[in-house]
Amino acid sequence: MLANSISDKLKSALRDNLKYEDNRDFVNPWQGDKSTLLLEARAFHATPIDTDKCCRLITKILYMLFQGQRFSGDNMTDLFFGVTKLFQSSSPKLRRLTYLVIKNLEPAETEAFIVTSSLIKDVNSKTDCNRANAIRVLSKILDVQIANQIADRYLKTAIVDKNPFVASSSLVCGISLTKMVPEVIKRWVNEIQETVLSSGSSMVQYHALALLYEIKKNDRLGLHKVITNLAKNQLKNPMAECLLIRYAANALMAPDRDPGIEKPLIAYIDSCLKAKQKAEMVTHEAARAFVNLIISESKQDPHINHLFGVDFARAVDILQIGLTSAKPVMRFAAARTLNQLAQHRPELVTRCNQDMEPLLSDPNRSTATLALTSLLKTGNESNVERLVKQITSFMSDITDVFKIEVVRAVKSLGLQYPTKYKVIMHFLSTNLREEGSLDFKKDLVEAMVSLIQYPKMSAVAQKEGLLHLCEFIEDCEYPDLCMRILAFLGENVPLQQSPGKFVRFMYNRLILENALVRAAAADALTKVGLKVPSLRSDIATLLECGKNDNDDEVRDRINLYKSSLLQQNPQDGDYLTVVVEPLKDFSVDALFDLCEKQMSVPDLRNKPIDVSNLPTPEAYAQFLEKKRLEEQKEQGLAGHHAQLAGGAPGETTGVSDVAAAVSKPTTTPTEVLSKIAPLFGGNAAGAIGNLLSCTKPTPVTELEAEYSVQLIKHIFQRHIVLEFYITNTLEGVGLADAEVQATILPKDADKFSLVGSVKASEVIQFNENKSSYLVLEKKIEGIVAASLPCKLCYNQLEDGDDIGFPDETQLENAEILPGNYVSPALLPPGQVKPLFEQLKAQGSAMVKLQLEYNSIEKAVEGVINTMGMEACEKTDTVDPSRTAHELWLSGTFAGGFSVVCRALIGKDNQGRILMQLTAACKNKDVADCVAGFLKS
Repeated sequence: MLANSISDKLKSALRDNLKYEDNRDFVNPWQGDKSTLLLEARAFHATPIDTDKCCRLITKILYMLFQGQRFSGDNMTDLFFGVTKLFQSSSPKLRRLTYLVIKNLEPAETEAFIVTSSLIKDVNSKTDCNRANAIRVLSKILDVQIANQIADRYLKTAIVDKNPFVASSSLVCGISLTKMVPEVIKRWVNEIQETVLSSGSSMVQYHALALLYEIKKNDRLGLHKVITNLAKNQLKNPMAECLLIRYAANALMAPDRDPGIEKPLIAYIDSCLKAKQKAEMVTHEAARAFVNLIISESKQDPHINHLFGVDFARAVDILQIGLTSAKPVMRFAAARTLNQLAQHRPELVTRCNQDMEPLLSDPNRSTATLALTSLLKTGNESNVERLVKQITSFMSDITDVFKIEVVRAVKSLGLQYPTKYKVIMHFLSTNLREEGSLDFKKDLVEAMVSLIQYPKMSAVAQKEGLLHLCEFIEDCEYPDLCMRILAFLGENVPLQQSPGKFVRFMYNRLILENALVRAAAADALTKVGLKVPSLRSDIATLLECGKNDNDDEVRDRINLYKSSLLQQNPQDGDYLTVVVEPLKDFSVDALFDLCEKQMSVPDLRNKPIDVSNLPTPEAYAQFLEKKRLEEQKEQGLAGHHAQLAGGAPGETTGVSDVAAAVSKPTTTPTEVLSKIAPLFGGNAAGAIGNLLSCTKPTPVTELEAEYSVQLIKHIFQRHIVLEFYITNTLEGVGLADAEVQATILPKDADKFSLVGSVKASEVIQFNENKSSYLVLEKKIEGIVAASLPCKLCYNQLEDGDDIGFPDETQLENAEILPGNYVSPALLPPGQVKPLFEQLKAQGSAMVKLQLEYNSIEKAVEGVINTMGMEACEKTDTVDPSRTAHELWLSGTFAGGFSVVCRALIGKDNQGRILMQLTAACKNKDVADCVAGFLKS
C-alpha cells in the first residue's frame, strides 16, 4: 500500500513537472529494462561526450538501482568502466551524477582503484562541490591499503576546511573509515575536538561529535572524559546537542559507569530540560533521556523518585506539554515516550491522561494508537468501556504492529479489571472475526486464553470466552491456531457446567478440516469424554464418522479412542489417560540407546519399553557430558588440553621471562567446569556443550604492571569461557575478591550475552596465582568474533589490614578471534609435509593477500597469532637476509579436524609484504574457513 502511494505521488509530480496533459495512462520516462539500458550505455564511450544523453542514462540507472534491481558481474564491470570515462567532462551536473552513480554501483576493490586517482584529483580541485562529493564517494570505495595512504594526507586536512560541506563530508568519510582503519582515524582526535568546540556550522559540529564518539566508544574512561568536557560547553547545534544528550544518557546507564560522572552529566541533561532558549528537539531529547534512565533504574528500584539526586518530574511535564503541541511530530514523539514510560511506571503517566485523551481523534493514527495504549495502561475502571469502544473505530486504519500493542494493552486492562470482561471479550472476539495476520490473531487468542484462565474471572466470563473461541475456529484460516484452541478446549470444556454445548464445535472440526486439525479435534473430544462420563457414549458415536479417515494417524487415533471409551474395564480408562494426556518430556537419544541396549539382550527383546524412567533431554545431555569427561580423563586427553593452555614445554607465550616464570596456567577443562558450575545451578557440563578448543595464554596487561593478567579462552559448543589468570607481583599486598568484569559492546550484543563472572577463590598474595572466570553465551551458530572491554576489580589488602579498599585496573580488550577456534598442535619433525599432502588431496583452500606489516619477521609473528596454530619445523624463525620465507602451521579445528597450513611470505620490489596461504583439511568447509581467518 505504501509503495503504491509513493508511486502515485511520483507519477503525479512527474506529470506536473513535464506538463503532461494527456488523459492516457502515464508512462514513467525513467522506466526501462536492463538489456536496453546496457545498450544505451555505450554512449558513455562516445567522443565527444553527449552531456544531456549521459545525464538521462545515469538517471535511468539510478532509478533502476533504487527499485532494488542489480546488475550481474560482467554487466556491472562494463557499466562502471563506462561511467569512469565521464570524468573527462567538465559539466557540473554530469559530474555530480557521476559521483552518485559510482556510490550506488558499489564497485569491487579490484575495480575501484581505477577511479581513485580521478577522485583524489577532484579532492584537490578548487571547486568545493567537487571536493566534498569526491570525499563522500571515496568513503564508499576505499580499501584498507589506499585508505592508509590518503587518509592523513587529504581527508585529515579537509576536516578543518572553511567550507562546511567539505568539512562535513570528510567527517562522514571518517565515520565510515573507523571500521576499516581505526588506528588512522584515531590520529585525527585533535582536529575533531577543535571542530566540535569551534565550528560555526551546525552540520559540521554534529558530524564531528559523531566521529569523536566512534573513536572513543571502546575507551570507557576516555569517552567519559570527552562527554563530561563537552557537557560543560554549550553546543550551538540542536542536533549535536541531542547527540550529546544521548551519549550522556548511555554513559549513565552503563553498568560500569564512573561515579564521578553521574552528577555533572545528570546536571547537564537537567539543564537542557529547563533552559527556555533550547530548541524543542533538545528539550524532548532530554526528557526522553530521563525516561530511559527511569526505566533503567526502575529495574533495581521499582519506586525510585529521583535520578542521582535530581527530580525527574520536570521531564514528564515537558512531555505533557508536547502532547498539546501544534506540530504533529512533537505530539507523536511525546506520545511514544510516555507510552514507553507507561509500560514500566504507569503511575507517573496518569497525570497526563487528561491531555492524552484528545489525541484519540488525532489525524495521525500512530499518535492516536500510542495515546490509546498509554491510556489503557494507566486507565481506571470507570473509563474502560469508553476507551475500548474508541479503539474499535480506528483498528482498521493501523498496522498489525500497532494492533498487537493494542491487544496486549487491552489484555492487561482485562486482567486488572475482571468485572469488565464483557466489553474486553467483545473487542477481542470482534477482531478475531476480522482480517489479520497470523501474529495478530495469535495475540488475540492468547489474550482470550489468559482472561479465561485468570483465577479472578467469573464462571460466566469463562464460558463466554470459550464460546468466542469456538465461534472463531468455525472460520479459522490458520491450522496452528485452530489446533491450539482445540487443545485448550479439551482441557477446559470438562470444567464447565454444561460441557455438551461445546461438543458441536469440536465435532465440526473433525469433519471439515485438514488432517492435523482433525487429529487435534479427536484428541479434544476424547479428553471431554474421558473427564465427563455422561458424554462418553455420545462422543464415541461422534468419533464413528472418522473410523475410515483418509489419514492414517487420524484413523488410528479415532479407532483407539473409540474402542477405549466404550469399554468398561477401569484399566482401559487408565490406558486412555496415558494415551491422551501429554507424555513426560524425555530424551529421544536416551530412548534410542535404551532400545539398542534392550535389543542386544535376547531375553529382553519382547519386553515392553518403559519410557516413564527416561531422563529429560537436559539431564541426558549432562550425563553424556559427564561420561565424556571421564573418558577423556582416563585417556589422558584432559592433560593434553592443559598442555595446550600452558604452551609447549620450554616455550614462552609472548610474556617476558619473568612473568612466564611466575605465571604458568595449567587449568584443565574439568577444573574450569567445576569453577563455573555455580553459574549453571551446579552442573555446567550439560549446559555449555563440548569443549572445542583452548588457546594459549596471552597477556592483557603491560609487562611493567603491578599485577600480571593472562587470558585463556576455552571455546565450548554453546559458550565461551574467558579465564583470566591473575598473578600478584606486588610485595606486601594481597588481592581479595579479584574479579574481571567485561562489557559487551552494542555491535556485539547480537553475538553474545553475559552469563556471569566468578571471582578468584582466595586472596591472591605476593607471587601467587588465581583465576577469575567470565562466561559468555553465544547467540548465533558458527564462529563468532568480538572485542570486549575488561577491567580487574579487587579489594587491595596491605600487610596487617583485613579491610582494605576497593580498586580496579583497566585491562586490554579481550579479543575473541576466529583463530581461537583452533587448538595449536605441534607435529613431530618430518611429519608436517606428508600430512599436508595427504590432507590437501581431500580438501584445501588457497588465498593470496597483501599483509599490513613492514617486515617478514613481523608478518610471520602476526600470521601465527591470528591463525591460532603451532609453527612446525622451527619455521617461526626467519632468516633476515632472505626476501621470502616458508611457514608451516598445524592445529586442530573445533570438532577434531586436523588442519595444516603452508604460508609463503615474501617482499616484492615495492617493499610490500605478500603472502600465499594454503590450508589443507579432510573437510573442505573447514579448509575454506581457516583460509579466511586473515581476511576477517
